[in-house]
Amino acid sequence: MFQTRCWAKAAAAFVSIGWVGVSAAATLNVPGDFATIQACIDAAVSGVDECVVAPGTYHETINFLGKAITVRSSGGADVTTIDATGIGGSVVTCASGEGQDTVLDSFTITGGTGTADPYGFTYGGGMFNDHSSPTVSNCTFTGNTTRYFGGGIYNSSSSPTVSNCTFGGNTVTNGSGGGMYNEKSSNPTVTDCTFSGNRAYSGGGMLNDHSSPEVTNCAFSGNTGTGEGGGMYNDSSNPTVTSCTFSGNTARYFGGGMYNNYNSSPTVSNCTFSGNTARYFGGGIYNSSSSPTVTNCTFSGNTTSNEGGGMYNYNFSNPTVTNCTFSGNTGYYGGGMYNRGNSSPTVTNCTFSGNTAYYGGGMYNRENSSPAVSGCTFSENTGTADGGGMYNRENSSPAVTNCIFWRDNPQEILNRYGSAPTLRFSDVQGGLPLGAVDGGGNINVDPMFVRVPDPGPDGTWDGVDDDYGDLRLQAGSPCIDAGDPGFLVPPGETDLDGHARVLCGQVDMGAYEFGIGDYDCNQTVNLSDFSAWSSCMAGPHSGPYEPGCEALDFDGDGDVDLLDFGGFQRIVGP
Repeated sequence: MFQTRCWAKAAAAFVSIGWVGVSAAATLNVPGDFATIQACIDAAVSGVDECVVAPGTYHETINFLGKAITVRSSGGADVTTIDATGIGGSVVTCASGEGQDTVLDSFTITGGTGTADPYGFTYGGGMFNDHSSPTVSNCTFTGNTTRYFGGGIYNSSSSPTVSNCTFGGNTVTNGSGGGMYNEKSSNPTVTDCTFSGNRAYSGGGMLNDHSSPEVTNCAFSGNTGTGEGGGMYNDSSNPTVTSCTFSGNTARYFGGGMYNNYNSSPTVSNCTFSGNTARYFGGGIYNSSSSPTVTNCTFSGNTTSNEGGGMYNYNFSNPTVTNCTFSGNTGYYGGGMYNRGNSSPTVTNCTFSGNTAYYGGGMYNRENSSPAVSGCTFSENTGTADGGGMYNRENSSPAVTNCIFWRDNPQEILNRYGSAPTLRFSDVQGGLPLGAVDGGGNINVDPMFVRVPDPGPDGTWDGVDDDYGDLRLQAGSPCIDAGDPGFLVPPGETDLDGHARVLCGQVDMGAYEFGIGDYDCNQTVNLSDFSAWSSCMAGPHSGPYEPGCEALDFDGDGDVDLLDFGGFQRIVGP
């Protein structure tokens, strides 16, 4: 061991005086060279050495001491544990300006109780990062408990890179951030991580306070906020949340899946919120004075006993909700979405189906809340008392354009107490409701949704138990090319399937555009449409197609190439 250390120090000296061609790195082994991980860190040369830890359980806490070194296990987190049970403090500490070259890799971190400040507050049961941004990968944080902030990891003015990690069963007994707590402009990059079974008063999975992490491809499941924010809590924070799942999280009061408060405007895209529960408001997402951007997300089976099963917007919350589905959510008011207190979101190309509430099965708008709802489909929603599709109350007058309301129970739209929605180019079963303003172009005709197999034993359509679960349009639907003729497609906007929002010259009513593959616009896709292929095909990744070729862009990537050919074959058949 002595010879190894001498060689490492000599190599470092050679590099420092400009000698070249000398390998300076040394691998230090635990327990081969050092009995403890901390002893290895103490001896390691920053920027030179690496501590490699053999499988086993190490009863200690470690501090990187500002060193740019890698500490990794040789066998992985399943067989290598750093256990601080009975010792106290944070299991791992980075509080000396560590950067991305400080690496913790492949350990189970457990038994931590957090770092205490002079006032008795404790932070970071598993890991404490202060003005430091290390790299943490392939680690499991479990069974850590602290009293106030960050059961798994606590970040203060720190932006670590965290990847392929699991946060499970960590607890904050009297504070926030069961899995992770980020504050003071901490903007970690969190990728491919799992937050499961963590618990705190606020932010069972993660809490962000004036911080905006990038969270990608992560799963938040079974976390509990004994107050608010079962999965994630954002306070004056704007995280970017992409391709994540929020399932089975619980909040005692608000925001089962996600809680956004005090001007928090996260960007949430390609995410799923399913089976989350809040006792009072916002089973899926709760927004208060917050306006997130929510795109290509699914809200299903979320529940609250009060307001906003899928999403709750309150007190000047004006989120932008695009290409989302709200199905099977439940609340007393607003099964799919509840808007209250001057909250007027922009809701575009979304479906609301099978949601249930006592009032406002699909959407409930109250107290000067007037969302802009365009290109949406409401069907099979139930308001047990009133307002199956939409309930508007107390001077709430949404603008509804290019939408379909069909087979909602007991009525499609109900208006109370000075509410007067304006409907334009929409299909409303039974015609416009009392109090609505007719903006022109509205119809009252069966939209002819695509029917899926009858759930009954006879396999026939009896007009009673037919399942209209597929809300796309059939050929011959009166909603095809029946939307606003003056509609101009905003840049990048697509229908809910990701296809061009306008095919065949005029936008359709509802969330789905009919006509993919139908180049000649005769509402039939066959080999005759293929005759346009050679003129529309621009070649792989070679740029946009000519106007009129939108129908052949099956994958919605802005060009027509061989990648679209498979989609055409699926429609036309052999």
